[in-house]
Amino acid sequence: MNSDLIYQINDYSWSIYLPVLLVLGTYVNFMVLKNRNKWDNTNSVPLTFAKVKGSLSISLGSKIGTGAIIGVLAAMWQGSNQGSSSGLGIIVWTLLSMLVLVPISYSEVFLTQITKLTPRQFINKKLNPKLGTIYGLGLVMLYCFGFVGFQLTGIQTVVRFVSNQYFQIQFSTTTTLAFIIVPILVITAIIILSRNHQFFINILSFVIFFVIVSYILFFLAFLFLTADFIPVYFDQIINSVTDLQSASTGILVGLIIASQRIIQISETSLGTSALASFNSKNTPRQESLIQTLATLISIGLAVIITSYIYAYGLETFDNITIADNTFDRLIGFLSTIYSVTGYAGLFIIVCFFILSGFSTILGSFHFLDSTLNLSEWNRIYIYLILIFISGTLSVFDFNLVFEATNILMFIVGLINIFALSVAIYKKNKVN
Repeated sequence: MNSDLIYQINDYSWSIYLPVLLVLGTYVNFMVLKNRNKWDNTNSVPLTFAKVKGSLSISLGSKIGTGAIIGVLAAMWQGSNQGSSSGLGIIVWTLLSMLVLVPISYSEVFLTQITKLTPRQFINKKLNPKLGTIYGLGLVMLYCFGFVGFQLTGIQTVVRFVSNQYFQIQFSTTTTLAFIIVPILVITAIIILSRNHQFFINILSFVIFFVIVSYILFFLAFLFLTADFIPVYFDQIINSVTDLQSASTGILVGLIIASQRIIQISETSLGTSALASFNSKNTPRQESLIQTLATLISIGLAVIITSYIYAYGLETFDNITIADNTFDRLIGFLSTIYSVTGYAGLFIIVCFFILSGFSTILGSFHFLDSTLNLSEWNRIYIYLILIFISGTLSVFDFNLVFEATNILMFIVGLINIFALSVAIYKKNKVN
C-alpha cells in the first residue's frame, strides 16, 4: 500500500468523520459542562504551582515538538494547494475547529478521571472489549509509528542542516539512516531494555519546561526583529480566507486539514491526555482544566510561531518556497530562524527539536506499556519493531508515515469520541 492510496482513503474517511466529530464533540462538551458539578463531588483542593507545573510539563512534553512544527508546515502547504498563496488561511480554520476540539480534551479527561478508568478500560466498559482492542492497537501504532516518525524526521533535519551549514557535511538517505536514525534508535532501545525509560522521561519533562520558556522568549525576539512584517502577516491571513478560489472550494478541506493538525498537535479526542493524567493527584475538574490549558498552549505555540516564522521566510527570502517536501519545508523554517536570530536562535531551536523529539519517542513506550495487555518482553519487542520501521520510513518515505498517521487518528478518535458519547447518553438517561 503506497502513500497515494492511503491519501485517498484518508481523504474519504475524514470527509465523513469530520461532521461526526463536530456533532458528537459538541454533544459531549455540552453535557459535561452542564453536569460536571453533579458528576464530580470531589472536594476542591487549592492548586499549587508545583502541581500545575508537573502536570503541564508531562503533558506538554508529549505534545510540543517537531511533530507540531511539521504538522503546521504541512497544513500551510495543503492550504496553498487550495488557492491560497501563503497557506495562512489554515489559521482561521484552526480557530474555528478549536471551538469544538479543544473542549474535548477537558471532557475526555474529566470522564476518565471520575470513572477511574484508562481510555481503553473506558471503551471496554462503555462499548465492548473488541473495540477496546482495536482502539489500543490503533493508539500504539499512532504513537510508536506515526508520532515517532514525525519526531525522527525533525531530528534528522536539524542534524543535516547544522552539519551542512557549519561543517560542510552532507548526508545522503543511506548515511542519514546509518549515522543519525540508527544511533537514536539504538540509544532508545538501550534505555527501554534497561527499564530506565521513566527516569529519562521525568528528566526530559523537567528540562522541556525550560526549553519551552526559551522557545517562547526566542519567538518574542523574532517578533521584535521582524515587527514590520506583523501587519503583513495578518493581511495574508485575511487574504487567504477571502480569496474566491480558497473560499469557494476550501471550506470543508480547510476544516479537515485544521482538525487533523489540531488533533495531531494536541492529541485531543485521542484519549492520550486522559491516559497521561490517569494517576494525577488533582481533582477531576482541576486535572481536566490543566490538560485543556496544555492543549491550548501546544496549539498556540505550534500554529502561531511556526506559521509566522515560515510566512516571514516566504515573504523575505527568494530561496524559501512552500515546497511539497517535508524536508525542504523544515530547511526553509530553520534557514529563516538562522537568518533573523543567528546562532542564538538556532541553538534554541536545535535544543527544542532534539529534546522534545526524544521525549516523545521515549514517551510513546509509556502509552504502549499502559495500553497493551501483553507480557513485558512482548511489549518491548512490538515497540522496538514499530520505531525501527518508522525510523526507516522517515528517511525513505515520510509521506507514508504522514498519511498513515491521519488514518490512525481517524480510527482512534472515532472509537474514543463514540465511547464518550455513549457513556454520557447512558449516564444522563439513568439520572
